[in-house]
Amino acid sequence: MSISNRKITRLIKDLFDIDAQKRHMAAEVLGEGDERVIYPLIRALKDDNPGVQDAAMRSLIRIGGEVTAYMIIPLLRDEPLLRNTALIILKEIGEVTVPLLKPLLKDKDYDIRKFALDLISEIKKCDYPEEIKRLLKEDPNPNVRASAAKVIGLLQYKEAVSSLLDALNDEEWVCFSALESLSMFKDDSTINSIIALLNNSSESIRYAAIDTLGKIGFPEAGKALLEYFKRANEFEKEAILKSLVRIGMTPTFPESSEILKNILKNGDWDEKMIALKGIADIKDVSAIKDIVDLAGSLDSSEPDDEDKLIFIKHILMIIGSNDSLIDVLNDPGIRYRGRRIAVEVLGELGYRNAVPYIINLLGIDFRDVRRAAAKALVDMPDKNIGNILLDAIDDEDGHVRKEAIIALGKIGDKTAFLPLMNCLLKEPYKDVVEEIIKTLLILDAESVYKYLNEFPDSIKEIVARYSDDIDMLIKLSEEGNKDIRTAAIISLGNFNEEKVFNRLSNALKDSEPEVRKAAVMAMGNMNCSCDGIKTALNDPDMWVRIYAVKTLSRTLKQDTVNSLKNMLSDRDIPVVLSAIDAISQLNKEDSFAILRPLLEHHEEEIREKVHNIIFGNCEYEDKNMVVVR
Repeated sequence: MSISNRKITRLIKDLFDIDAQKRHMAAEVLGEGDERVIYPLIRALKDDNPGVQDAAMRSLIRIGGEVTAYMIIPLLRDEPLLRNTALIILKEIGEVTVPLLKPLLKDKDYDIRKFALDLISEIKKCDYPEEIKRLLKEDPNPNVRASAAKVIGLLQYKEAVSSLLDALNDEEWVCFSALESLSMFKDDSTINSIIALLNNSSESIRYAAIDTLGKIGFPEAGKALLEYFKRANEFEKEAILKSLVRIGMTPTFPESSEILKNILKNGDWDEKMIALKGIADIKDVSAIKDIVDLAGSLDSSEPDDEDKLIFIKHILMIIGSNDSLIDVLNDPGIRYRGRRIAVEVLGELGYRNAVPYIINLLGIDFRDVRRAAAKALVDMPDKNIGNILLDAIDDEDGHVRKEAIIALGKIGDKTAFLPLMNCLLKEPYKDVVEEIIKTLLILDAESVYKYLNEFPDSIKEIVARYSDDIDMLIKLSEEGNKDIRTAAIISLGNFNEEKVFNRLSNALKDSEPEVRKAAVMAMGNMNCSCDGIKTALNDPDMWVRIYAVKTLSRTLKQDTVNSLKNMLSDRDIPVVLSAIDAISQLNKEDSFAILRPLLEHHEEEIREKVHNIIFGNCEYEDKNMVVVR
């Protein structure tokens, strides 16, 4: 939004008012101005109030453009604060800045040359990379050469790879930047030159070369690192091992295990991930306690930590030492979060010998471990754990109760029927109630049906959703509560029997639209005769008609197409749109012929949809003929 000339004049005046608040406000609003406000805003960058400086900077970024960049560049020669502000502005303005930086690469001041290169590396765009290559080869200042080396990698300028290899013999700082860029190219032709650096007298350069070989990641690099490992110092051995893991050549040297475990304990998270992969490669059982303890330091409620925990569980599954995981469960020195991970892995591995140890965890105070224990028992149900699970259905935590109930269903413990019935009406959580009903139906469906009249409507609805007894579902589909009828009707769609079809046909006449819609959906699931569904095309409820159209679109026979054609003149736009979707499934010639008249429809949404269908994949030869691609 632009501002008037008069307002610009007033704001520029305010920009130099004695009142700092007024200057700050003016600097902010001038961000909506044009090129006339650039110079006053640049002057405001020197204001003695930090808030005014910041507002002026943000406004200049907001205005952006080549003119702003051109006028900001001289600030690179100013005092440090203004120079840093200029760098921020030019970086944020972005690509239009890059052509203006080219002359700076020949500036007499090496700081200016470096600033220009640093900006190009931030913007990551440049149409004169040959100039940067020239600086790498010819510039007298090592900081400039190092920056040039870095930019070449970021720009992926392959023509300069040989210059980067030459730079490996430059000063140490330049060599580091050249190695960093070579790692980005991942070019196997560069490996021998990098391997040669393993004989360099500088430990820092050897370390950087080791790291670069790991990032490039070819087997030839791995072979050289394996050979160098024999004569490397302790510091280098750790770096070599990390690089070999990256390459996928983790060695089984005697030192490998201890080095990887040391990285796991003391490295940053990227290094820990590499160590975990290496430990998995060599299936180092001795590291399991350390891995589980690391998992115990994480909080699954944190998104970043959750991803790390998933990775750690994956590693433990690969190592797969069940007995070592059981030892962890009995180790009081392991944090509860770690024990939870161990339990989850044992459950996923289905290691039945762990059942007694997991049962013991159902009695501890830590809720998350009890949850994990109950869930693990679901994954490896044992008929001898029924009594323990019955105790767990009274746990104070709903998740523990839920998992215990699922496990009771899996082991088919019929003695759990009455205790679960007692829990049913007092359970506060709907998802736990659902699991109780599902388990009761597994244990003794007939008894559940005997209690049916004593259940509240909310319980009957859940029974209707999970029952597989046709007669019971038909009975429930005749209940007075529409939610129960709806759930039962939907479940009946899983059975292809005549009495079910007759009930669904009657349900199409139900007084409640939700029930009629459910009947249409159920008949579609049964793939039954279209004639029954066609009656729903005349339903007074829009959604019933929409679902009838969607269901009929599954089998587009000629008589069905005729019925759908009639829906193109429906009074409700969503129904027409659904009919258009259905008819568009026909071959192009037939569907286009049916839909073309709708190009003149009075509703724009319908005209636009038909236009996209007909012309979206077509091109004109003339205005009267459409040629299909």
